[in-house]
Amino acid sequence: MTAAIATPCALISLAIVANNPDYGALGMITGFVVLVAGLGVVAGLRPTWWLIGPALVLEIGLLVASRPVVGTGVLVLRGVRTPVVVTDAHSSRDKSGRVSWKCDLRRTDGLPLPHATLEGHAGCFGPSDVGRTQDLLVDPSGWVPPRTPDVDHAGLAEGIALIGSAAVLFAGLAIAAGRLNLSAAGRRV
Repeated sequence: MTAAIATPCALISLAIVANNPDYGALGMITGFVVLVAGLGVVAGLRPTWWLIGPALVLEIGLLVASRPVVGTGVLVLRGVRTPVVVTDAHSSRDKSGRVSWKCDLRRTDGLPLPHATLEGHAGCFGPSDVGRTQDLLVDPSGWVPPRTPDVDHAGLAEGIALIGSAAVLFAGLAIAAGRLNLSAAGRRV
């Protein structure tokens, strides 16, 4: 029963930790360990694929989907529109030869900007951006990296509802596995 509630809560919490670029890898690796442990609990209670398969899908969904939903939620609730200047642009190539850009940022008022980089898909498109001033949504605590203010927040409520539903469904699967295990043990006696 404890694992049924603790596993989804831990996965969502670790996805929150993974939102911070300083702790992203730690949050995802620890989340994977919790995912395997939670799956082990369900498999240990009732090793049938009709329970293990959905439990695995729900756990992966909780770990992966919570990250962008939480990041967007933090910026919607606490994000402050801040003018920044692009100071430099760096390029990198992937294995297919596509070039992606990463821009270094500085606040126009001179205050420090945590995680002062902007990825290509979020508004950095090359050396032509250097010197350009733009407004970004910045988390004052620095937990979430800055984003452009025109990011679509339309699906935030649905994302939160889906994460909550996945957590409840996983808890239901784990409790069902435990109940089936107890009823099977009662028939064997």
